[in-house]
Amino acid sequence: MSRAGMPPQLRTVTAGAVGLTFLLGACGGAASDGPPTAVSDVSVTAAGAGAGAGSLPTDSPTDLVLPTQTTTTAAVTAQPTVTTGIAALRGTLVPRHFPFPKDATPTLVSADAKATTVALSDVTADDAIRYYRQSMPSAGYTFQQQNVADGQTTLTYVGYGQRVQIRAGGTGRAQEVTLVFTGE
Repeated sequence: MSRAGMPPQLRTVTAGAVGLTFLLGACGGAASDGPPTAVSDVSVTAAGAGAGAGSLPTDSPTDLVLPTQTTTTAAVTAQPTVTTGIAALRGTLVPRHFPFPKDATPTLVSADAKATTVALSDVTADDAIRYYRQSMPSAGYTFQQQNVADGQTTLTYVGYGQRVQIRAGGTGRAQEVTLVFTGE
């Protein structure tokens, strides 16, 4: 017999039974065969436990190790900036439905929250003016005015909460076509 007055095998079985009892109690084991008891859906803040109840403390120490934000040039892969084509216009003031001449290539010149400027290549100034005079009304834009100064023609349309100017040609810039989108 050992010092506790029990044989070692009986002591092991007794310790195992006590451990199993604690385990079942901690894991929700029940002594009854009845249905499990439902837990209330009432939150601490809904029960009116006071100001700040339900929020996590911000001044308590923690033992979590948070990763630091360090960047190395090898770990960062830069995405190429798209400036040409329809994909370059995503996220700008240019609406998805905006018409472009068939063979024209749009190039994003500048874009911010108030204005977007797009240059068109592979289209002549005369063809662009002719195209936009025909396509803008059917695309939902209303003609406002036309100006011609120093060889440059500027057409102004409004629609969809914005103003669009088509600027084509000009002294020494016979093939230049620029579109400027601004909020109304």
